[in-house]
Amino acid sequence: MVQKCPTLMIAEPGSGLATALHPWAAEKGYEMKVVDNIKDALMTLQTEKIHVLVMDVCMAQAMAYEAIAIIKGLCRHLPIIITTEENNAEQESTIRQKGIFYYHVTSFGMEELIMAISNALARSMI
Repeated sequence: MVQKCPTLMIAEPGSGLATALHPWAAEKGYEMKVVDNIKDALMTLQTEKIHVLVMDVCMAQAMAYEAIAIIKGLCRHLPIIITTEENNAEQESTIRQKGIFYYHVTSFGMEELIMAISNALARSMI
């Protein structure tokens, strides 16, 4: 049986995060799906096996954070990593209550995000 390479979905309004993560993902042999709106994210989750979702906080906010609950309803065990530019304690608390895997403030750097993605992939590939 052939093991399919892990698939990482990046959901963000621009492409900065996807561009920054692409060399690392390619080196590791990971497939990357990139979407720029919540509708495409939900459609992809319904039709493809995604191992980790990295989502910009503005996409989670678009539906008053209900996007996370909807995604969890579709893929209960999918690790969700939320990224944000601004460290906001109230926002972080609200999002963590939704059952995400990791909350990443982009100013902390790519190394930390890559470590979180690696940990999430290790868990989701079990």
